[in-house]
Amino acid sequence: MIPVWRWLAMAAAILTVAACDSGGRPVEDLRLLRLKAGESTAEDVRRVFGAPDDRRAEAGGEVLVYPLGPEGAATLALRIDAQGRYSGYENLLTRANLERVRPGMDAAQVRVLLGRPGYEREFALQRQRRWEWRFIDGPTTAMLVVVFGADGRVVGTAVEDDPRTSGGA
Repeated sequence: MIPVWRWLAMAAAILTVAACDSGGRPVEDLRLLRLKAGESTAEDVRRVFGAPDDRRAEAGGEVLVYPLGPEGAATLALRIDAQGRYSGYENLLTRANLERVRPGMDAAQVRVLLGRPGYEREFALQRQRRWEWRFIDGPTTAMLVVVFGADGRVVGTAVEDDPRTSGGA
């Protein structure tokens, strides 16, 4: 008889492998496993994910942007090549993309890099606006923060603790 802990370990291993793409990297959404780069069409992407939150032209094709859930920890940019085939994806919500946000950028430029924010706040007295995104940061989640000045341009960025992981709202 096989001990229960071995069954659990085998089940965990199967789930871990099932949640990785063909290259072995973990996927942010299991629906990605239903798409095959070079084979799936733009229509397949829409059938699996629905209407994109944003759609933009890119050299050699287009990008369909899908924020995952309200205040989700990933925003997927699914690439469609010039022939209308799915060619891969990237998660926009990363520290590397936040580091590409520079003072003086406008809101449209920030949305291209990070997608639609999960949360927006206005600070009338400071004449600032703050956009926040929850993202996966190692074994937990954190918040990407972009602050806009009165002129609508970026004045600063930060990575903060996720208040939900410390009992906040």
